Amino acid sequence: KLTITNRLDSQILDSLNAWFDAATPVEIKSGLGWYREAQSFCEEVANHHGYSRYVVAGVVSALSPNNKWSRNKLDAIKLIEAAHGSLEDREALKVCTYGANKMKAFRILDGNQQIDPSSPKTHAFAMNVGLNSPDHITIDKWHIRSCILRPVDGIQPTVESITPKQYRRIEALTAQIARERGLKGYELQAIIWLTIKNHWGR
Repeated sequence: KLTITNRLDSQILDSLNAWFDAATPVEIKSGLGWYREAQSFCEEVANHHGYSRYVVAGVVSALSPNNKWSRNKLDAIKLIEAAHGSLEDREALKVCTYGANKMKAFRILDGNQQIDPSSPKTHAFAMNVGLNSPDHITIDKWHIRSCILRPVDGIQPTVESITPKQYRRIEALTAQIARERGLKGYELQAIIWLTIKNHWGR
């Protein structure tokens, strides 16, 4: 599999710029709106249940692995509602991700676990959605692929996870391009995410 470690910063910047330049007007519009919708969702849930938007974003992020966005939101609401019930209610709750992530979401909601920077993806998502942070980037397998391959390179196998050191490297490079293009980092990431998924037909 192709990796990040043998890619120069200039090559990663070229790849990310190529994906952004390949985006259609619809992909750009959708990418710009994705985080706004997520921020609005978390704010609405936070206001309704008496939490901060940052905490709700942490719950959503904790429940996100291998979960579709539409179900992710439903799971977050169900979990917050179950948190006001009994221990049995919490244990009986079914969500579309791992049990350990469900318990992590409860601990974040209860204030018993911080949204830790040592889990950079979860932390970045909470910062993006909860606090509108422009320089934190939610880096998943699609963003990693977009750093390694350009649109002209076609579909090739790449690594799907990276070290914390490489995460910080990609985050800084992505934020750099976003600033150059007058965007927030999460807006650029969302546009590229939609574009590469559409190009790959996934």
